[in-house]
Amino acid sequence: MRRVLLAALFVACSVGFVAIPAGADLSIQNSVVLSFDFSDNSVPASTSNGPFNVIADVLPAHTGGVVRMVAFAPVAASEPNIVCAYQPVQQSQVECSFNFSADGVWQIRAEYSTDTKSAYSSVSVTALRVSN
Repeated sequence: MRRVLLAALFVACSVGFVAIPAGADLSIQNSVVLSFDFSDNSVPASTSNGPFNVIADVLPAHTGGVVRMVAFAPVAASEPNIVCAYQPVQQSQVECSFNFSADGVWQIRAEYSTDTKSAYSSVSVTALRVSN
């Protein structure tokens, strides 16, 4: 009988511990997290291979809003930055196609906003090596 009581107490405590953090997470549901995905490209980013697609995943799933991406040129290159205008989030993703004009490490920055008139509320940055 003691074992059954201890097992029941353990289960009750475990459920209680699980429920408390889940309740605490409700305050961060309005947070949006961006991550990058390059999986639909058949060749690496290059100045000679044509456009390279960069996908920003928007989490949590089913989040509305818009994302724009900016590709910052390598410091050594005297090339302008490439801006991909705000696009609506569709199926938790936004995709931009970049034609890189210089070799080197490009910084890709994704900015999430609820609409095109509001300031961005989430940002994610990654580095992408582009070669010839």
